Amino acid sequence: MKSLKHIVLLFFSLVVLASCGSSKPATFENKTQTITIKETIHDTLFKIEKDSSSYQALLECQNGKVVIKNVTKAEPGRTLKSPTVRLDNNQLKIDCEARAQELLAHYKNTHQTSNEVIRVPVEVNKLTWWQETQIKLFRIFAILSLLLAVWLFVKSKIT
Repeated sequence: MKSLKHIVLLFFSLVVLASCGSSKPATFENKTQTITIKETIHDTLFKIEKDSSSYQALLECQNGKVVIKNVTKAEPGRTLKSPTVRLDNNQLKIDCEARAQELLAHYKNTHQTSNEVIRVPVEVNKLTWWQETQIKLFRIFAILSLLLAVWLFVKSKIT
């Protein structure tokens, strides 16, 4: 009977020592994701070539006043219209008009870069449902063995 007590006590000691294992800390995996948006605004210059229009006419003097006798050449330019020529009181007046032009343009250039750190926990050595069941059944067995050991110890002290 005494050897049975020693065997039960030895078994109980082994169970207690085996249950004192340390748990591993959680393992984290670092994922990097950064979003950087760089926007650059550029200006553009349009070069417009020179332009000209011409007007040639013959002049004549009538009654002491200058008049246009004959227009020999009136050429418009690419953007300029033909000149308008007038003679008022011996004064030459020339008007030359051009169409309106847009010369400045803007455009944007966008560059996007990603770089961000995210810590994600990773499960290592996850137990299956069968292993979980075995652990629970062993705990029940250990408790029953402990109760049996206590009962045998108390019974041996009483008798």
